[in-house]
Amino acid sequence: MAKQTIAVIGAGWGAYPLSQQLNLARYNVKVISPVRTLQYTPLLASAAAGLFDLRLAEEPLKRQHRTQLEYYKAAAEDIDLTNKIIKCRPSVKELNGAVDDAFEVRYDKIVLAPGCEVQTFDTPGAKEHALFLRTTNDARILQQRILQMVDAASLPGLSDERQREILHIRIVGGGAIGIEATAELYDLWHESMRFLHPQLDGKVTITIHDVAPSLLGTFDESLSTYAMKSLEAKKVEMKTSSHIERVEQDAIYTKEDGRLPYGVLLWATGNKANSLLEKLDVRKPEKGLPRILTDKYLRAQRPDGTVIEDTYAVGDAADIEGNSLPTLAEVALQKGEYLSRELNTAEGYPTKPFEYQETPNMAYLGNEDGVAAGKSQFTGEKAWLAWRTGSLQWCRTWRRRVMISISWMFVWFNGRDIARR
Repeated sequence: MAKQTIAVIGAGWGAYPLSQQLNLARYNVKVISPVRTLQYTPLLASAAAGLFDLRLAEEPLKRQHRTQLEYYKAAAEDIDLTNKIIKCRPSVKELNGAVDDAFEVRYDKIVLAPGCEVQTFDTPGAKEHALFLRTTNDARILQQRILQMVDAASLPGLSDERQREILHIRIVGGGAIGIEATAELYDLWHESMRFLHPQLDGKVTITIHDVAPSLLGTFDESLSTYAMKSLEAKKVEMKTSSHIERVEQDAIYTKEDGRLPYGVLLWATGNKANSLLEKLDVRKPEKGLPRILTDKYLRAQRPDGTVIEDTYAVGDAADIEGNSLPTLAEVALQKGEYLSRELNTAEGYPTKPFEYQETPNMAYLGNEDGVAAGKSQFTGEKAWLAWRTGSLQWCRTWRRRVMISISWMFVWFNGRDIARR
């Protein structure tokens, strides 16, 4: 019996299990993604703040024990779901004499997991001047910008006011990503960098901007309130109900406060639909984030609600009709693992419906403090320990877990990698 070809679009939390767990003796697996590694998104803030080497915050798709896996560093520009043809554009323009010729990939089954794109709400200047935190390269740029900020503020002849402007870190987004980035940058300064730059101590400010009236809106109100009080005690400024009108190289402009200077601007808002979805003839929700609607077996649906043969969708770009789930890494991971198991069965297709196993929702607040929600709610150091332990659980290999644990030990004894004792 000839092998079937399964094409996987994407390399995120939904796609990664398929790339590693699909039976290569049974399938030709072809992964198409502009990114060649799984990005450990929950660990990026920690990596940017020097808790471990940035390379540990990603996992390669290609492994020596799975050499038959085919990976194409390319973007899927369009997909003919009827004739089973993917139109791709290479993402290797960084080479001299760039390879830019479009190509096609044919398949028998396809898993759509392109993820989402950064939501800037079309704010003028945001894409050009803000930093993001979705890849290890983003984390590297953020780390470099923090160092540049400190170097600039340390130059002679600057007024106190100018120093404070340069040392102002603004974070747009009061969800878990924005709060955890705030916490890690707070720890980076107060645990390490202020001792290296005592002349700047007391001049660094972190401000969180969010259009909502409170932070951590996906958490229970009591946990949101606790988080805001914890951040307030750390002298983190919080500008809720803040409407950013435009972004410039050194300042943002808000409806409420006008011009607000910054040295570092991190944009950590929600998701918007992947541009690929605009070209796919699939069913999407009438309201909210446009996502591919699937049935309980993760089979993509046509606009009329019928199932598209041999077409599955997982990750942030997909949702189950009648059982909407949030765009969380844990949801995507469970879907990818479920679909891998079902496609590896003798039937070659899902026979059991997908069931999401809810896991605790946690956020770090800095200085060994946190919040955790789930079957039980708790805060403080216990929540921080649960969050830190959970960080290791995101790693897909024991090698990464061991190396990150060793890095934490070195940080404990000798400071962070970018601010050593």
